[in-house]
Amino acid sequence: MMTAADRIQFIKNWIKNYCNSMEKKPDSLVVGVSGGIDSAVVSTISAMTGMKVKALSMPIRQLKFQDDLSRAHLKWLKNKFPNVDEVIINLDEVFNV
Repeated sequence: MMTAADRIQFIKNWIKNYCNSMEKKPDSLVVGVSGGIDSAVVSTISAMTGMKVKALSMPIRQLKFQDDLSRAHLKWLKNKFPNVDEVIINLDEVFNV
C-alpha cells in the first residue's frame, strides 16, 4: 500500500515525465487555485515538481471568505516555493455586462 508521501512522489514524477515527453516542453504549469482542498493539493504538488508554476485565481462574484482562502493559499505557495508566480484576474466586470 502506498503512503501519502509515496502518492505525492508518484504524482510529481508523473507530471514531470508527462511534460518531458512532450515534443515542445512547457515553460510552466498553470494551476487554478480556488481556495478549496482539491486545488490546494494540485497546486502544492505542482510546485513540488520544481517546475515554474503560475498559480491562477480568477474570482467571479466570490464571497469574501472564499477569495480570502484562495489568496491565503497563493501567499503560502509563494512563500514556500520560489518557482511559483501568483496571477489574480478578477472576472466580476466580465460578468456584469
